[in-house]
Amino acid sequence: MSNRDEHPLRFACPECGEAIDIFVSWGSSMKVRGAELAQTEGPFDGSRPFVDLHIDFPVTFGKYVMGRTPFMEAVARVGHDRYLFHNQRLNALNSLHQKRNDLQRVLRLYYKNKDLFARLCKSHFNEEVISQEPQDLNLALYNVLAKVFFPFSLPNDNANAVELHLRVIRSIASDHKQELDQFIEQTLESGFLKNVQRDCLDVYPDVLQAELALRPALFLDLLDSRDESESEKVALRVSVDDFHSHRELYKNISEVLSRELILVAGVNNLLHRGDHRKFKDVGNKTPRDLDAFADLPYGLKISHLDNCWFPLNENALDNQLRNAIAHHKTDYDEISQLITYYPYREGIRKDRAEAMYFIEFVRKVLEAFREMHRLHHLVKCLLNYRYFIYRPRP
Repeated sequence: MSNRDEHPLRFACPECGEAIDIFVSWGSSMKVRGAELAQTEGPFDGSRPFVDLHIDFPVTFGKYVMGRTPFMEAVARVGHDRYLFHNQRLNALNSLHQKRNDLQRVLRLYYKNKDLFARLCKSHFNEEVISQEPQDLNLALYNVLAKVFFPFSLPNDNANAVELHLRVIRSIASDHKQELDQFIEQTLESGFLKNVQRDCLDVYPDVLQAELALRPALFLDLLDSRDESESEKVALRVSVDDFHSHRELYKNISEVLSRELILVAGVNNLLHRGDHRKFKDVGNKTPRDLDAFADLPYGLKISHLDNCWFPLNENALDNQLRNAIAHHKTDYDEISQLITYYPYREGIRKDRAEAMYFIEFVRKVLEAFREMHRLHHLVKCLLNYRYFIYRPRP
């Protein structure tokens, strides 16, 4: 068992495929839905179906072996030291997941009520708002996000992203200050920069809501892929929820990433050509400006980021999976947790399929969120440039 206060577990009946839910809470009796508890005698002998379940680790499909609990299997796979790192993140999530409603209120009040925003930051997240100037409100906002979402990130990931953003912005400001100001001006006048910020903020409570499914995905950070065969990496079970519970979250994160890429493109054009509107000439498919780039499909945007300054994680930008989910071209086997999706244009046919296990999917959700979060820091840095350096033209 995990040391989380509540354990909602789910698996599909291996015979009929119907969901069986088990709810365990410390200090209360176990509740079961979709099945009935039966009395047994003696040790488990394998004559009935066996399912390993654990909310903190991905568990294997297989036969029952006495003593090989999910915890023992997990420690054996990654070693005690790396398990302790995973356990530290889980302990943080055990308390942070209860703050979802508080976080949602803070994010909503950031736009609506500065006084109440400041009070909730202090009372719920111990974050002082120095003043009601926009730069100080932003400082408190991003400090709250850092406190709540550090378990979902790799060490130094976000600090390195901020360092990169600032270094590139400083370089552009040194060489093309006027052009950088024009870029900032366009994103402010159109409302785009603040809208992207709002889009990002809308995602965070839903990610915190999904922390149970993301726990085994976090565990995969600890695995050395060189020591794992392909089948061992993917044929693992997630013990909570199912694909249908998180498909919308993945789609929403992908939509935000697509909008963040517009900022990446503007910075990229400034860095390489001194003009945020000017893309590398690739013939008649070259976007004429940033507005035309924004209208491109998600999957085509990356091809116009030549020699991109930001090291994009291509595994987090899976346009085929995103399109299949958006167009409801997916099938899910609850027993094996295998997702089959059809990302190709085939009219009414569904012949060319791709497949992944649910554990792979929640891993993609995690990686997509991490990429969104790293690029959200670019939004923060551009806003700080506006507050501290940029001066609008009279």
